[in-house]
Amino acid sequence: MVTKKKNCDIENCTQESKKTVSREKAGSALKEAGLDVAIREKKTKIHLCAEHYRKIKKKLKKDREIERLRWG
Repeated sequence: MVTKKKNCDIENCTQESKKTVSREKAGSALKEAGLDVAIREKKTKIHLCAEHYRKIKKKLKKDREIERLRWG
């Protein structure tokens, strides 16, 4: 079985994907970081290289904390 490596879904990036995040959750974080997703299809996941994931990681953490507060 051959596994195909995925590339980062950010425009003009050809690096190998290291992380996958939900498109819904990453939407606002990507906009704040000024990143555009190259794929316009209705995919539910976005593949990100280490560099781009690092740019949105803090925003995603903040969003998760807010979401947890709503539960309790």
